Amino acid sequence: MNRMRQKLRILPAIMLMLVTACAALPEDQPSIMPADPIVTGQMDDMMEFYESLRKQPPAELTRIYDKVKQNFVQNKSDSNRARLVLLLILPHTSFRDITSAVYLLHEWPRDSKPATNLQSFRNLLASLLAEQQRLTHSVEELSQKIKDEQKRVETLQSQIDAIKNMEKNLILREL
Repeated sequence: MNRMRQKLRILPAIMLMLVTACAALPEDQPSIMPADPIVTGQMDDMMEFYESLRKQPPAELTRIYDKVKQNFVQNKSDSNRARLVLLLILPHTSFRDITSAVYLLHEWPRDSKPATNLQSFRNLLASLLAEQQRLTHSVEELSQKIKDEQKRVETLQSQIDAIKNMEKNLILREL
């Protein structure tokens, strides 16, 4: 019981210390902001743009593609380039062109200042698309090899069938 009273006496003291410690912090302490809020906003815009594209019907996507392509021709800004790349990599569209998207990413001007979120995004997309192209090429090569092997199997099967027929004919002649 005596111990319980000691704990109850200490509890208000601890609470008072915590409240005092919180009050001692200066209020005008600068908050931590991202290094470049404009670029972060651009990344948010890009992700919102991509999300909105996924919800559009094909006819509307074609209209958006034409508009974004025209905007890029007029103004080759980073955001216009990123929008065009996002459209070019959309699956199941008539204008999908991974090669052009990779080209646009590689031709993106590189700044000498530290990498921004948009530049990091560019690097990520470029490496992912390059890997996708490599894998697509490998799949095409393997598909061709499978076709070649199927032809070879058919040729061998027809040779086997011809040999079987010859054996049957020889056996029938001997009878």
